[in-house]
Amino acid sequence: MIGLAKPSVALGFGAFFLCAATCAHFDELTVTPLSLGSDWITGVVLTVGGVLSGRDWLRGRQYQVVGWAFMASLLLHSFLGNLNDLITHAPDASGSSGLVALSLRPYLVIVGVLLAVAVGGLLTTLEGRLAALPLRRPVA
Repeated sequence: MIGLAKPSVALGFGAFFLCAATCAHFDELTVTPLSLGSDWITGVVLTVGGVLSGRDWLRGRQYQVVGWAFMASLLLHSFLGNLNDLITHAPDASGSSGLVALSLRPYLVIVGVLLAVAVGGLLTTLEGRLAALPLRRPVA
């Protein structure tokens, strides 16, 4: 699981999340574009954290931790909200209705998998085993 701490994983996951959140909630862009603000900010923070930690692991690791923590908290909120809708049989619960329309159950499974990856990335980045990650020395 040490692979989740790599800066390239954080960068790729952040970029993927930006695209996935936009596609899943594409119908909201014209009506309430600011509702996607937290999703976009989270994706950007994780992507920037991956870039900074890739340049200098010792200084950039903290930004990657912030990105993973922000991502995990956002996905946990989404997972628990969708789980509550599933349990209570909320009439307006639809999962995703953007470019990719999904019913609530598959959407909840996808969010759960993304949450597991985000928590794994957070935990492995917090461990910060320097021997397993490539260190880049600044060029003088």
